[in-house]
Amino acid sequence: MTALIYLEKVVLCSALLYGYYHLALRNNRFHQWNRYYLMLITLVSLVTPLLQIPLPDNNEKTSAVLTYTSKILTLREPITATPTIDPTAYLRIGLTVIYALVMAFLLYRLLSGILGIRRLIRRSTVQEIPPFRFARHPQVKAPFSFFRYIFWDMDSSLDTPDNKQVLQHELVHLREKHSIDKILLEVITAVCWINPFFHLIKRELSLVHEFIADRKAAGNEVAGYAENILRNAFNSRQFSITNDFFHPPIKRRIFMLTQFRQPRFSYLRRILVLPISATIFCSLAFVVDQRPSAIRALVPSGSILSPHVQQEGPTQVAQAIQPTGDTTRPKRTIDSSVRVTMVDPSQLSVRPVFPGGDKALAIYLSRNTRYPRVAFEKGIQGTVKIHFIIDAHGNVTHAEAINTPLGERLEEEAIRVIKAMPQWKPAEKDGQKVAVDYLIPLQFKLEKEIGIITIGEANPSEGTTQNTQPRTEEVFTFVENPPTYEGGEEALARYLSRNIRYPREAQEKGTSGTVFVQFVVDKEGYIKDTRTVGKEKGNGLEDEAIRVVNAMPRWHAGKQNGRDVNVQFNLPIRFTLQE
Repeated sequence: MTALIYLEKVVLCSALLYGYYHLALRNNRFHQWNRYYLMLITLVSLVTPLLQIPLPDNNEKTSAVLTYTSKILTLREPITATPTIDPTAYLRIGLTVIYALVMAFLLYRLLSGILGIRRLIRRSTVQEIPPFRFARHPQVKAPFSFFRYIFWDMDSSLDTPDNKQVLQHELVHLREKHSIDKILLEVITAVCWINPFFHLIKRELSLVHEFIADRKAAGNEVAGYAENILRNAFNSRQFSITNDFFHPPIKRRIFMLTQFRQPRFSYLRRILVLPISATIFCSLAFVVDQRPSAIRALVPSGSILSPHVQQEGPTQVAQAIQPTGDTTRPKRTIDSSVRVTMVDPSQLSVRPVFPGGDKALAIYLSRNTRYPRVAFEKGIQGTVKIHFIIDAHGNVTHAEAINTPLGERLEEEAIRVIKAMPQWKPAEKDGQKVAVDYLIPLQFKLEKEIGIITIGEANPSEGTTQNTQPRTEEVFTFVENPPTYEGGEEALARYLSRNIRYPREAQEKGTSGTVFVQFVVDKEGYIKDTRTVGKEKGNGLEDEAIRVVNAMPRWHAGKQNGRDVNVQFNLPIRFTLQE
């Protein structure tokens, strides 16, 4: 959530809650209720927009397999200067600086007021009279209180009836701890100074404090008390954070002091705020949980199913949908003899399982897959994605490669080992065994003249080789918190622009285009398994893109379920020759 959106929600929440106070609760005699209400709506307005309580999405669709893709960087030759910064960025920076300066000024003013009161205490004659401390000083022009201190001028006597009422008034402020409310509201209005409703709440709360103190201090001498307020109405306040007996507006104080009738629907007015507050809370705090489940690249992710259902026969096959994140994948085809029924994955009561589970599946593939000799000799490597069907009896059928062909018998070897699988435990829907489709990626990779075969994206540092136990390290292609470059996308763009050099051979031959670099950001934030995907541009473009990616500084690792994980990342880099 951006700061601007948060502030908008804070303003909206405080506007609605203060609006109800102004219409239904203001100028009524339940002053304690109003005090707590004003304090509470301030805190609710600040906290509610921060909450993100997930609600299940009943219309949730199955997520296609995606990989993270950064914004495309256009690299032009010759490279001149740092990429142009969006002019709106200067506006955002300027507004942020202005906001921070105003906030700093208001906090400084508050701190100066507190320090001024402390200096006044040190210079005053302080007398301990439990439960308060009585401070006298010539600088004090009119009585006021601050936490446990009551400040008094040097000339006024405490023996007169009027001054006794003033003292009782200040004692009420001390017992009710009104200074805490004032300090809290001063801090909030300084930090969120742009919200006008917080300033209205602060002003109204100060008046409510006076209403409470007036009512308790006046007792049965309402007329004399009101006359005392009027007589001293023109005494000036010295500090904005103190509780003053002569707090304006005097007219409202006297009106509330002399109001004796009980307002109509008093109880209903106070209770009605509960459903209003609940509605606001639910509107701002609850959000639909649209986070897709993490998609693992190491262990086969299983079938990808369409959410639509149609009945076409007794044999059911959950057909894979076309993933939106893989533009190189050709359209899947299923033999016309197979009747297809689209099934929502949530309707499957039992998912298909390889005998022994995912770990046993990984061991089987690692032990039985052979690196084709012709591919080994020619240095051919890459990922083969095999799509197949696990029928209602658990048999593997209709195995096919759905990736861009790598050639040199890599696809044939992957299909062979998939077809040779033992019988699976079939999926079930409504107690009936059904057929589902499945996708397994097998990566063939050459390293140090050894053919390596792994499931999904391998980690070279683990030393996984042909016919060995598989790694258990997982590489995710989608997580809750993706990995980020230090400083964000703009910093990444600056790094690439400053470090990539257009290959001379590509300049001379006029070669340009977009190179897609795929790499893994491991759980420590380091770059590994860097390679290019898609059609080769040649003339050094791929080599240069891989070089600059491998030279990147450490990233912030991606997170899934609160822990750092390995995440696959796709970075497109566009090479363009200027005319």
